[in-house]
Parts: sequence; C-alpha cells; structure tokens
Amino acid sequence: MKRTKDGRRQFSREFKITAVRRIENGEKPSVVAQSLGVKMEVIGRWRQLVRNAGEQALRGIGRPKGVPRFRQGKSRIADLERLVGRQQAAIDFLEQALHQVEALRQPKKDNGGTASSK
Repeated sequence: MKRTKDGRRQFSREFKITAVRRIENGEKPSVVAQSLGVKMEVIGRWRQLVRNAGEQALRGIGRPKGVPRFRQGKSRIADLERLVGRQQAAIDFLEQALHQVEALRQPKKDNGGTASSK
C-alpha cells in the first residue's frame, strides 16, 4: 500500500484482486474488509468492477495515462469562476438578441391568422 501526499491510501492491482477473490471464494465481505483494513464500500466497488468488466478493470497505483490531473484550490476556483462568467455573458447576449427579434415580429391579425410578411 502506498500513500498520496494528502495521506490517502493507494492499493496495488494485486491487492484489489486478492480481496475480490477472497470474497468470491466464500469469505464474508465484512471479514475481508476488516482483515485488510479497507472499508466495505471500497471492496464493494472493486467487486462490482470485476463483475462488470473482469479483473482487468481494476487499476493499480496511480492515475491512468491520459487522465489530466485536476488543478486544486484557488486556481481551480478561479478557472470555474471565469467559466461561469463566460457562460453568463453568452446567456445575456442571447436574451438581448431574443428581445430584439421579438420586437421586430409583426403582431397577429385580429381573426387569429398569421401576420402577412408583405
């Protein structure tokens, strides 16, 4: 088992496979979880992965290649605030355009027919 900088535990692929195999061989999940010092929910996730996609679905330590590392803290918050600002500007622009189009539309005739475009 390896620990990350923030203290979280990382388990090897072999560790996960061993835990799932023990359950598949008849041991109670609670006993396996307690003996390995892992929460039942975590073992349940591993077991579900193996059921759905086989043992190859279990990953080892570290993140898979090609998966970006998310920026943390104030930098991430600033990125999200900029994104929200851009989206709000787009919404405001589209609302203004809609109001202009609605102002240019001709009203319907009194008999309920559509207005003439001539």
